[in-house]
Amino acid sequence: MNFFQYYGIDWFATLCGLTAVTLLGNKNKLGFLVFMMASLSWITFGLIVGSYAVVAGSSIFFVMHLRGFVKWRRDEAEQRFMETQELKVAK
Repeated sequence: MNFFQYYGIDWFATLCGLTAVTLLGNKNKLGFLVFMMASLSWITFGLIVGSYAVVAGSSIFFVMHLRGFVKWRRDEAEQRFMETQELKVAK
């Protein structure tokens, strides 16, 4: 059994996915970026093995993770704005 049959891309993608779940579970938005690295790795893996299902699914997951990251940033910016408005009203 050759663990690096696919140049370690499958192991890297798995490690990224597990790391991303941990980060998001700890409410760290960087988990989305790590998930995007995992998705890109799975896309590469899918191309190597010729699985269009893996390529398509991982491409969709990449877009979903990108959306999650952007939305999280937008929500944080909105929250900061609301906090500054509350401070101005309180004065």
